[in-house]
Amino acid sequence: MSTPNIPDSPRAAAAAHRSDTDIRDVVRAFYEPFRIGDTTVYDGLLAKDWLGVPLAPGQVQGPAGMAAEIALFRRAMPDYAVTHEDLLIDGDRVAVPNTVSGTHQGAFLGHQPTGRRIEMRTMDMHLVRDHRIVVTWHLEDSAGLLAQLSVASDEPVRRAWS
Repeated sequence: MSTPNIPDSPRAAAAAHRSDTDIRDVVRAFYEPFRIGDTTVYDGLLAKDWLGVPLAPGQVQGPAGMAAEIALFRRAMPDYAVTHEDLLIDGDRVAVPNTVSGTHQGAFLGHQPTGRRIEMRTMDMHLVRDHRIVVTWHLEDSAGLLAQLSVASDEPVRRAWS
């Protein structure tokens, strides 16, 4: 798997064109559709050629692919939530460690609904240019999620970040 070749932008130039508050607002808005399900914000938030690295199985590149992923998660976990553990800005790049959670109420990743509350750690790095997210690099604790979906219903589930 290769990472897109995105040249570094001068950090000083990035800081001159937008404030950390502007960048923080753009990145926070990226996560709202997970909570509310409305992905129309992506029309003005993600670059038309937005790249997700890596893509989820079956996901297509671009804003439409991200919107489809939101729909998949929200069907499986209607109360899906994202909690930012931190938000670190360096010029035009933003790192966001998250804890995502929800109640498994619909089929997901080949698992029928368990009714269990799940938590998963994720780490995202966003590249923001001209008030739009151009690239999102995403890592998640898929093994931890699958363990929570597969564990017998009477066994305890280990919390994210523990």
